[in-house]
Amino acid sequence: MRLRRPKRHDADELRAKFVANREKVRSWAARWECPEVEWPAFPEVPSPWAIAPREHDRWLDRYAPFMNEYQWFLEARPVAGGVNELRASWEFGAGHEFERLTIRFRSVLDPNYLAEKLALGIRAAALKGWQDDDVHDLYDWLHEGVNECVGTSMVRGKYRVGFLLCEMTCAAVSRTEVITEARTTLTDTALDGASLNAGGET
Repeated sequence: MRLRRPKRHDADELRAKFVANREKVRSWAARWECPEVEWPAFPEVPSPWAIAPREHDRWLDRYAPFMNEYQWFLEARPVAGGVNELRASWEFGAGHEFERLTIRFRSVLDPNYLAEKLALGIRAAALKGWQDDDVHDLYDWLHEGVNECVGTSMVRGKYRVGFLLCEMTCAAVSRTEVITEARTTLTDTALDGASLNAGGET
């Protein structure tokens, strides 16, 4: 069986999508207002690849266009009290399409702080259909969820804003510390399964 050699313009188009994804992730941390942490140097090549810097250009030309899935895993260094861990993962699938953004905090149990930071982190991602006013409703939902973790061991919830489906888990580590994870994906249906129109409404 012979494998079809991809046409040059197809490879160029796929490579351009990869580069656009890379630049989106690279600039995301700078757009996110989170001075409580410092981000390390951005990895040019996503996981699971490990490429020597001198091979980056060759890898970008030969391999980047044809990956079926990859992710950038970012781990920040906390520089302020109250934040013990902050990680983020950007995942992409076939055709270089966005699949998921996951933000994971380990911090003091402060609903106001966590709701604000997570909402701003999702806003900074500028995903499909996002409107600036969406941040207020998202903040309220996140605040309610984290606040419910007070006195309980774990809270889970789902919330849709436009074409974005947000899922949150908040788990107590102690009476004053929690691990909060927010996962954002794209969706074309409401939580009840109804289809969304071009404006992201039912």
